[in-house]
Amino acid sequence: MAAALSAAMVVSACTSAGSDPSVTVTNQVTIGGASSAPGAAGPSSQPGSSTKGSSSGRPTSGKPPNATPTTAKSPGAPADGFVPTKLKAGQKAPQFIIVSFDGVGWHEKWQYWFDIMQKVPFHFTGFLSGTYMLSQDTKTKYTGPGHRAGKSSISWNQPSDLPVEIADLNKSIALGNEVGTHFNGHFCSDNPPGGMDWNTSNWNDELDQFFSLMKNVNANNNLPASTKLNIDPSEIKGERTPCLEGHKADLFPALAAHGMTYDSSFTRRGISWPTKSSTNNIWQFGMAEFPIHGTQHYQITMDYNFYYTQRNASSRGVTLDQSAIDSAQVQATYQDMYNATYNGNRAPLVLGNHFNAWNNNAYSDAIGKFVLANCGKPNTYCVPFRDVLAWMNMQDPATLARLQAQNPELQAG
Repeated sequence: MAAALSAAMVVSACTSAGSDPSVTVTNQVTIGGASSAPGAAGPSSQPGSSTKGSSSGRPTSGKPPNATPTTAKSPGAPADGFVPTKLKAGQKAPQFIIVSFDGVGWHEKWQYWFDIMQKVPFHFTGFLSGTYMLSQDTKTKYTGPGHRAGKSSISWNQPSDLPVEIADLNKSIALGNEVGTHFNGHFCSDNPPGGMDWNTSNWNDELDQFFSLMKNVNANNNLPASTKLNIDPSEIKGERTPCLEGHKADLFPALAAHGMTYDSSFTRRGISWPTKSSTNNIWQFGMAEFPIHGTQHYQITMDYNFYYTQRNASSRGVTLDQSAIDSAQVQATYQDMYNATYNGNRAPLVLGNHFNAWNNNAYSDAIGKFVLANCGKPNTYCVPFRDVLAWMNMQDPATLARLQAQNPELQAG
């Protein structure tokens, strides 16, 4: 059984909309009794809680409202059943909710989200850390740029965890979810060189190794032929960098060289429609910086950032009642975001998460309850990045430009 894997608790503050992250935490405020920094970007891979989380409050998902059941889908139809359509004159865009998870290396949490998929029309993106395709015994087959062989900021699986992780990934793909990359060793500013130091050659190296680790998972780990990873590398089109670190000028050419089309690392103030980079044609699906419910404190809407704001990224001494209050505030923030966009510019909600048990499962519960409450509402589609990208590519350029020209949603609707 794959365990919750340990990661260095990296705190990296992101600057304002559209800019590169830095590692300076400033402007401390107090919210909910905890010191917080605006936009502390947490470990962007399987966060490594040393304690396994319970699967209480499980959610699950089915097919989008316009989807054909998987058992009846025609050849060539999308695995999740989503079929993009072109907007007609005067028609509002659908409301997309894109839920994504960094790392995706914890069996119990895979089951939690598979359960939610049974209850509401919901599909998601999992950004896989390539090191989960190795183990403690085979770790030296990975060498991060500027690091020694076998070094990683996230801990290594045991050999027995690998077949479980592969089975979970295969099930996720079969159910219509998307797989992207979270790169490999999760090197950030606390363990340099990492994203803020790497040039295009380094990013190319990371991506080359990521795809090699997937392709050669059996040979690298002496797995039997009956254990087979069913990921088509050509379908991996997007990524999120560890700790949201890096520079577009260095990263985007490497993405383009590997046939990738979107990034979800660089945040922006408010919620607005994705745009394409002027060079390399990379779609920018950055997460929003949006006020936490009941405050005017803008932060990146990722689970670790909420954890840092509410509890300074520590669960020590936090009671279940306190965690429930924190969870409710996060769920209310998500609802504020949905209400703002549904009644406003209809820009996609990009919600970043990890498989984690932080703060007594406050953040898993918050996103799970939000998904259960909103996926399946009229004109609302909870789908992976790839589906939103397909929808945008189908629109007339003038229609898409009109959507992108709208002001960002900066407050609760």
